[in-house]
Amino acid sequence: MNIRGLVLAGGKSSRFGEDKALAFYNGRSFLERAVSLLASLDLEPIIVTRRGANYPLTGCAVIYDKLSDKGPLGGLYTAMTTFKNSSFLVLPCDMPALVPAVLSNLLAVHEPHFGVTAYSVESGIQPFPAIYESSLLGIIGNKLEENNLSMLDLLDRVPAKKVMSWKNEQEIFCNINHKSDLTAGEGSLSHQ
Repeated sequence: MNIRGLVLAGGKSSRFGEDKALAFYNGRSFLERAVSLLASLDLEPIIVTRRGANYPLTGCAVIYDKLSDKGPLGGLYTAMTTFKNSSFLVLPCDMPALVPAVLSNLLAVHEPHFGVTAYSVESGIQPFPAIYESSLLGIIGNKLEENNLSMLDLLDRVPAKKVMSWKNEQEIFCNINHKSDLTAGEGSLSHQ
C-alpha cells in the first residue's frame, strides 16, 4: 500500500485568533508536532493548507488547496487529486495529544478495500486521525459539488470502512479551537 501522511493545516483559525498551526504546545508548534508524528512512522508528511500560508520550517512538501474555504474535505480533495492512487493517514494540525500508537494501530489494521479506517469513541466515529483511500475521490467530489462539507456525512457515505473502538483516554482526540482549550498549565488540555 502506498500510504502518505497528510496534515490538514488549511483552516483560518478564526476562533483561535492567530494561525493555530504555528501556536506552541509543550515547546513545539502544533504543525511541527503533527509532522513529527507522521515522520516517526516513516511516512513522508505532506501539509495541505490555504493559499498564502507559509510553513517553511517543516522540511516537508506543502500543497495548497485547489478549492478555497472547503475545510478538511477540500484538503482531502486537493491531496487525492495531487497524489493519485495513494492512501492517506490524515490528521489535523490541532490534535496535540495524539501519540504514535494511535496512528500505528490504524496502519496495522487498514486494508485497501476499506475506504476509511478510523476510530470511534463514546460520542461516535472520529473523522481524524484516519486513513482515507483515494477511491473516495468521486464521493468527495459529489459532496463538494453539493457544498456539503460535513466529514461525518462523508463517513456515512463510505460503503466499506473499518472502525475501531477506542476505550482509552478520550482527550487523545481533542481538537484545539480556542486558546482557552489550553489550560493555564502548559501542556494540559481542557475538556469540553
